[in-house]
Amino acid sequence: MTPPSAPLPLALEKYRAPGPERLKLYAALFALLVLSAVLGRGRPGDLGTRETLRRSPFARVMFMDIGVLSTLGALYLVLNGKTAVRVPAAVASLFVGSFALLPALAWEDWRAMEEGEETPDR
Repeated sequence: MTPPSAPLPLALEKYRAPGPERLKLYAALFALLVLSAVLGRGRPGDLGTRETLRRSPFARVMFMDIGVLSTLGALYLVLNGKTAVRVPAAVASLFVGSFALLPALAWEDWRAMEEGEETPDR
C-alpha cells in the first residue's frame, strides 16, 4: 500500500492532473526545445559535439544523463499512457528524446481531458 502523497505547494498543484495548465507547459517546453535546436548554431571557437565529449568528463556524464532521462520518460509513457500513441512515442523518445516525448505526453493529457478523467478543480 502506498502512503498518501504530501500536498504540493499551490503553485504546483495545477500540474498534478491533466488540464490546460499542463498542456501550456508542454507547449512552452516544446517551443523552447525547437527554438534551441533551430537557433542554437555553433559559435566561433566551439569544439563541436565529438571533441567536447572527448575532452570533458562533465559533458559525457550530462550526455549519459540525457539518455537515462529519455529512458525513464519512455518507461513512464508506456506504463501510464492509455492511448495507442504511447508505445511508438516511447520508442521514438529513445532516439529523439523530448521531441517525441513532449508531444506524446501532451496527447495523453489531451485525450484524458476529452474523456473527462481526473481534471483538477478550479
